[in-house]
Amino acid sequence: MLLRLIKYFRGYVEVALWGYAPERFLNLCSNHNILIWDLRQEGEVYYFHISVEGFRCLKPLLKKSGTHVKISRKNGIPFFLFRYRRRKILFISIFICMMILYTLSRFIWKVDINGNDSVTDDSMLQFLEEKNSSYGTHIKDIDCTKLEEEIRSNFKSIIWTSVKREGTTLTIDVQENLVVAAQPSNAALPQELKEQEQKGYDLLALHDGTIESIYVRKGTPLVQQGDTVKKGDVLVSGALPIYDDSAALIAYQYCTADADIQLKTEYTYQDSFPAKHTERIYSGRKEHRYGLAFGDSYIQLPWKKTGFSQYTVMDTRKQLCICDSFYLPIYFVQRTYEEYGEEQSVYTKKEAKEQAAENLTEFLEKLTQKGVLILEKHVMIRTEKNKYTVSGKVTVLENTFRYAANGQQVADAVDEGNVENESE
Repeated sequence: MLLRLIKYFRGYVEVALWGYAPERFLNLCSNHNILIWDLRQEGEVYYFHISVEGFRCLKPLLKKSGTHVKISRKNGIPFFLFRYRRRKILFISIFICMMILYTLSRFIWKVDINGNDSVTDDSMLQFLEEKNSSYGTHIKDIDCTKLEEEIRSNFKSIIWTSVKREGTTLTIDVQENLVVAAQPSNAALPQELKEQEQKGYDLLALHDGTIESIYVRKGTPLVQQGDTVKKGDVLVSGALPIYDDSAALIAYQYCTADADIQLKTEYTYQDSFPAKHTERIYSGRKEHRYGLAFGDSYIQLPWKKTGFSQYTVMDTRKQLCICDSFYLPIYFVQRTYEEYGEEQSVYTKKEAKEQAAENLTEFLEKLTQKGVLILEKHVMIRTEKNKYTVSGKVTVLENTFRYAANGQQVADAVDEGNVENESE
């Protein structure tokens, strides 16, 4: 591939050879170290490629062999430049495109994340955006070594990480601690609390439940395994008691409590949906459109409206890649329109159960994505006038809590398990 590029930049010609002794001519070229390639024979005429310098040395060899040559095609950059030497706008456009390409090559346009399981791609990409190391970031602003340390310190389940840049691609390889990743604890002291001058912070229960396990890294535990707690109860105090030699309490040392606490609790699940619903009936007719996408902008080529009155749209994107790791923020898009019609129908009992199970599965997936372990679920479906109602209890094991200043509640950390049902 590289040799072909060199030949193209230097320029070469395709030559037709005929005459008395073409075989002798070829032997003479070999003896005089004149390189020819892509030799082929069509009847009594030989065709081959030769460099411009080599072609200029053929005259004495042609006389000796009694053959004749004729240039059938000219290839390469020198001939291209000579052919279009008067078209200044073309060369200006090529120069502008090269400058744009060079400018785009100074930024990151693709992020590959490998090895993550409990940490989702969305969470990692959001973290990278906060650290100004995501899409569209200038290459010189990315410190791979520093970013590795920040990833490990921000995600407790990640024990090893590697960040490397190749071309316009940022590749992040991680390895997770499977024990920690199974039940992560992502609660952290909120920024607004870090900025306040408080003496210490306690860990408070987010929900009513039973303590399944507790491991305290910093602070004074006020509960133990098997204890029943209420929402707002202090689980770990940020006040560390200090005793003298006679075991008398003389003072407290304050800190930010830190612990892994597994709380067994129940969520109330409620859902309802109408018995009548609009059902889509697909006709099977599809139309395809093609275009280019630049970030959030889309240009259809050529522009043509679909002939369907009601349709769904699905895009298939492929990012432009010049070589293995040189990606650009340009996407080739295949947009598929699929026609459908609508009609009103009523759920049967079987269909209602399937819809209720689908809504429940979506609710449980939201809990699982937040690091909540599902233990049991008990739900019932009831038929009312014009709707179906689903209610019940979901027993889970969660590792979440909230922070409060020592002795009083001031703010909540992110509620990892408090996911509302959005299916209504």
